[in-house]
Amino acid sequence: MKINKSTLIFIALLLLQLNSYSQVFESSDLYFEEAKKDVAEENFAKAAKMSWRGLQISPEDLDLKTLLGKSNMQMGRYDTARYVLKQVYYRRRKDIDILSYLVSIEETTKRYSDAICFVNELLEITPYSRGWWIRKINIYKKMGNFEEAERALKRLYQIYPEDSQIKADYNYIMLGDGVNAVKNKNFDDANEIYTTIIDNDPSNKLAYQGIITNELLKGNPEYALQYTNRALLTLKKDRELIEKKIGLLETLGRHEEAIVYIQTELKGPEFKEIQETTLPYLMQQSADFNEYNDPYEINKKLSELNGNSEALDYVINNALGKGYYIDAEYQLNKAIKRSPNSKKYLIKQMELYKATKNKEEYDKAVLALHEKFPTDTDLNYAYNKLMFDRAKEYVEARQFSLADPIFKDLVSDPNFTTEAEQQIFGILLEEEKFDEATDQIDKLIGLEPDNPEYLVRKSTLYQKMELFDDALNITRSLEQSYPLSERYPALYVEQTEAYANYLMREQRFGAALSIVEDGLIRENNNKRLLEIGINASSAIPDYEKGINYSKSALTFYPNNKNFKLKLSNIYAQNKQYEESIAVLDSLKTIYKYDRKIKNSLAEVLWYRGKNLEEEGLIDEALVNYSASDSLNPDEIYSLQRMINLHIEQKPHDEALEFINKKLEKNPNDNFLKFKKGVVFELMKQYDSAYYYQKFREVQDPFERNEWNSALNILTAAGLKNKLAATYAQASSDSLPFSTSMASLGYSHKYDAVNTFGADVNYAARTSGVGVQGGVNYSRVFNPTLYADVGVLLGTQFFPKFIVYGNAYKGLNDGYEAQAGIRYSRLQNDANFFTLTLGGSKTWEDIWLNAKLQLMTSPAYTVTETTIFGVDELTEFAANNYINFATQTRINISPRKDYVSFIVSFGSAPFNEQLPEGEAAFLSFSNVLVGAGYGHNISAKTVLLLNGSWINFKSPVTDSTALSFINQYNLSISIITKF
Repeated sequence: MKINKSTLIFIALLLLQLNSYSQVFESSDLYFEEAKKDVAEENFAKAAKMSWRGLQISPEDLDLKTLLGKSNMQMGRYDTARYVLKQVYYRRRKDIDILSYLVSIEETTKRYSDAICFVNELLEITPYSRGWWIRKINIYKKMGNFEEAERALKRLYQIYPEDSQIKADYNYIMLGDGVNAVKNKNFDDANEIYTTIIDNDPSNKLAYQGIITNELLKGNPEYALQYTNRALLTLKKDRELIEKKIGLLETLGRHEEAIVYIQTELKGPEFKEIQETTLPYLMQQSADFNEYNDPYEINKKLSELNGNSEALDYVINNALGKGYYIDAEYQLNKAIKRSPNSKKYLIKQMELYKATKNKEEYDKAVLALHEKFPTDTDLNYAYNKLMFDRAKEYVEARQFSLADPIFKDLVSDPNFTTEAEQQIFGILLEEEKFDEATDQIDKLIGLEPDNPEYLVRKSTLYQKMELFDDALNITRSLEQSYPLSERYPALYVEQTEAYANYLMREQRFGAALSIVEDGLIRENNNKRLLEIGINASSAIPDYEKGINYSKSALTFYPNNKNFKLKLSNIYAQNKQYEESIAVLDSLKTIYKYDRKIKNSLAEVLWYRGKNLEEEGLIDEALVNYSASDSLNPDEIYSLQRMINLHIEQKPHDEALEFINKKLEKNPNDNFLKFKKGVVFELMKQYDSAYYYQKFREVQDPFERNEWNSALNILTAAGLKNKLAATYAQASSDSLPFSTSMASLGYSHKYDAVNTFGADVNYAARTSGVGVQGGVNYSRVFNPTLYADVGVLLGTQFFPKFIVYGNAYKGLNDGYEAQAGIRYSRLQNDANFFTLTLGGSKTWEDIWLNAKLQLMTSPAYTVTETTIFGVDELTEFAANNYINFATQTRINISPRKDYVSFIVSFGSAPFNEQLPEGEAAFLSFSNVLVGAGYGHNISAKTVLLLNGSWINFKSPVTDSTALSFINQYNLSISIITKF
């Protein structure tokens, strides 16, 4: 049977799918990653399966439960999703994602009450979330609880008053409230509701209609007309409002005004019906009404018929009084045309502009009238009021140079003296002309000595000038003068806050504490003063006082996270680490994911570790550093201390193992790689040291050049061959002790632990030459223990042979111990045994060494032949000698050039330049002082220059003639590696 191609593809896809669902991992973390990826790809069935499998390994893993719940929710398995997600919810009450999932589940399954509970919890966490407020409103609507929906919407509008959609919804609800208020005859409430809607939305026609209806029901057609006019300012062409206005004017008997309104404002074709029908009707009504009843109309006709001035004045005054502004304008224009310079009519025209709020024309009229009639008292007031208002506008626009001269002119007007002086004071404050402002406020106090407001302003002025003591003195006097007022103690506390802040900036912490205590007398729970008190106490430092302030703050604000953090910090500064950690642990139970708390705990653990390190408790310090690093891995201080402690205090292999473990977690961390190179350098594995130390990050270009030089030196340290050549010149007061010597030394580093070498020395005096040669060998047994041995054979001036051996042991903190033994046989067959004990200490750029040599020469006999051929025996007694020497080298440049110094004293000479010679050297006390300089010509080659002076007693011509001899030694060496 043939199987077609499509069937094969289907089977392959099926097997692939089965395989993907049969994935098996050993770690729940891998199941979590797989499930998270499936959720991102919206493969929720597989995500649920992976989450469930991960929970078989880690049943309490909340992240896996979250994915399992979300996947079931997406697949419509709401009961399962609810069950799983609630398990997470009980453990993570503030988890926004979990709460949002539960809201969706409960809303979908129509468990609206539960959904509202979860939404409320979300709003406690994010109280200003627009989305969750709208979700809450919609759920209430689904429940049919429209009262709560409206209440929630009103709350949302308070939070987002500028949101157009929320504002529209809010206004819609308010309209319904207004209708209900009108039905229940709560007319004042209805007015307030409709006014609020109009303030929010000046174009809301329904609100205008509602308030117009309300006023008519109250029996106030005049107010109804006012709101109609206000509506028409926004809705100018609205037919209903236009007809309502005309109807109200008719009701009020103001037919003439309605007629004028139609004739002037309703001229378009859209108002043809009103023009043709309503206008003739109103004219008829007006004629019938005014013919017998209205004196205003009678006087108007009189002024039209014969220009009667009394009738004209009556018409103008009544028109202005009743708000017939169109009539008033018409009559005034006619009057002014007849008498253009009439002060009376010009003033009436000015009043008309003011009544109609035509500011531009009103201002022009005031200025023109003031210019024409400068002595008129009423016009002067209007003019000065205009200038005062204009100057205030300049102030609001911060055009102080324009405002200031106006206010200074107005000071002379008794109506504006005080207000003008106040404005001048305000300008001086804004311009920060504090000295002039002080004089100005004193002037205001002189005008109204009993006005406490001016004393408050003077006090706050002193505060701005940072004259806090003067400010507090004024406020203190106001407290005493007005003991029942709460304003002045509050101002006093506010000023102590500002004063304490200023003192803290000036780092006058003790003074700040006294101000804080003064303020707390009036308001012992003032949060800012308590905080300053804690900070100042910490800075002095007076930790006990800081702890007391922190505890006091927590009595008023027991759940304040900031004060708890400050208490923890000051405990740590006072080295009360256990108390500090206890405070932070209590915070951590509440704020499980708060990074600041974790960082603070990490910092305290670091301080405790540092304190333990200083006390020599290294292992305990490492435990604290490790805990600190795990809490805040972004800060590298704890990691640095751990690494440095391992390098300084632990064996090199243990330090290397520690760094390697850190590198497994952070393989690209260059700091760790560099420190690994440091350990390799201490282990004298220079190739590895060079490779890893290259990763050190150096930003400064100069420092980078210096570091490159250091790397070159490290490279040179790994070279296996070393060649040294030395020339030494010794001169003294006595010819027998003058000599020259040349040396050549070679060493080869066979491998990491074995080094072989050879030396040749050549000495020359007037009496002949001597040669010495030998080989040596050194071995490294472990990173802290190494040794060397050697043998030397020589002719005259040198011992016949020397055999020596030394061992060196590295200790903690840069110390090293040395022990050595040496056997020498001189040319006259004298034997010497030397025991050397020494120690050295290395700092970053200093090496210091102290060495004690104990020498002994057993008794021996020498056979000598006289000039007569008779052999004589000369016997030498046993002798013991001692010498103590100290040496130091100090690096003086980044290239590790150094200066060296040496001092020795004892009964045997100490001179590393010239090996032991004649036995006569050994019997007398001596002192040696020397200095040297080492210059690194390159990373591979160094030039050494050493000089020393020895002063000793010695026989010169015979064994009984002793004299002091000075010997001067100078040597130059060059050492190179290849």
